[in-house]
Parts: sequence; structure tokens; C-alpha cells
Amino acid sequence: MVSCPQRNQVFDPIRKKWVEATPEEIVRQKILNHLIGLGYPPHTIVVEKGLPEGAPRRRLDILCLESKTLRPLLLIECKSIPIQEKMLAQIAGYNSFVGAPLICLANEGEFMLQWEKDERVVEHLPTYQELVEWTT
Repeated sequence: MVSCPQRNQVFDPIRKKWVEATPEEIVRQKILNHLIGLGYPPHTIVVEKGLPEGAPRRRLDILCLESKTLRPLLLIECKSIPIQEKMLAQIAGYNSFVGAPLICLANEGEFMLQWEKDERVVEHLPTYQELVEWTT
């Protein structure tokens, strides 16, 4: 993560711009770097995207798409506070407009992942290749 301490900003490699280094933004940038390390192509990652027309006026933290079809694969909600299971309702609500098969709550040190359809819990953040294979 590239930061500019004098201006309290971090560089977002997906949005290709400097953003304010809020606690949640620092978590988001660490997760973005982790996703890229897991093989997620940067052009398939969408950051701070508004929900579709007709949905509440909210922004998705991170949405990962499949590179050929651009279908949603993984929706991530970033938190700068400890994760609690009740927070899954927030991301599940967002996902009702997105339709990603895997949802994730994440903070700096932990991930809580769940398949949207069958509510199985996933033990680790999958690589891009694993997720594409699991959802095809």
C-alpha cells in the first residue's frame, strides 16, 4: 500500500487515485492488495460502486467480477471494527441487488465468508481461479 503521510492519503491502484486514509479505507486497500495477490485481475475489481437503479443509495466496498462475462463473483464489505455475524445482514441486503455467489465481511485481521444461496461458511478467501471454478 502506497501512502502519503503528509496528506493522510493512500493510493488506490484500482481507482488509480489518492483517497483519504480513513480506517475503513486502509482496510479496503489491504484487502485489495490481498485480492491481487490471490490472482484477482485488477480490471475485474470494482471499488466504491453505487448499487443499481431502484436500490437504496449505498455504495459497495469491493465487487469482484468474472473476467469474461463480468458476472459478480464476490462482494466484500470492509469494516474497521471487529466483525460480528449480525453484520452479514447488511452485505446480504446489498447482494440482493448484485447477485454474487460469495459474500464477505472483512476487517484488518479477519474474514467472514458465506455462500449466498446455501449459507455454507467458507474457511478462507479463495483465489480467483478457485472462485471461478466453484461458481461455473
